[in-house]
Amino acid sequence: MIFAVLPVKSPQNAKQRLSGFLSAAQRETLARILYRQTLAALCQAKGIDRVAVITSDSDVAEHARCSGVLVFDENEQVSHSMSADAACLRAIKLGATTVLLVPIDVPLVSSGDFSRLAGAARPGLIVVPSADGTGTNALARTPPDVIESRFGPGSCRAHLDQARSKNIPSEILRLRGLMFDIDTPEDVAELIASSHDSEVAVFLRTVCASK
Repeated sequence: MIFAVLPVKSPQNAKQRLSGFLSAAQRETLARILYRQTLAALCQAKGIDRVAVITSDSDVAEHARCSGVLVFDENEQVSHSMSADAACLRAIKLGATTVLLVPIDVPLVSSGDFSRLAGAARPGLIVVPSADGTGTNALARTPPDVIESRFGPGSCRAHLDQARSKNIPSEILRLRGLMFDIDTPEDVAELIASSHDSEVAVFLRTVCASK
């Protein structure tokens, strides 16, 4: 059984690297739009048996429940990696044999990207890198606890090295919709300049036009 897990930190604390470019209220709104857009794409994807959101934010949790997905409540998010691994353990107890760990901050993602990630899952590890090749934007882990999460700078190499040290099959899967994320003002500028008309893009164009 394939689970997709979406860790969602409190939107009030999200997108800190955009502080100074967007106000706190704008960053929170951006995070909530990204979350809703990503969850909608996940729910439309093929090959995923169950979708789960792990979060400490009550509004995010309520939206997830209303969307018909599982919610793994947590008191606080200590780190993305700890939330991801805690969710994997809970998914295993519910019958998960594969977990897809996916981010919210990927404004170009489509249901097709998630379908392709689910379809590529096989025993071992699949890593979707960030656009610069150093970070990790998504993982497919079979079984869900085949490795531990090492999200952060240099995480692509850290995940692959961990798998190789344990003789676990691993590969890189490049999915454009999952590789582009919103972290910096330069990312915002690139999205605004694109022809993408998602809710995220429209919101950022509106915000930047008012500056």
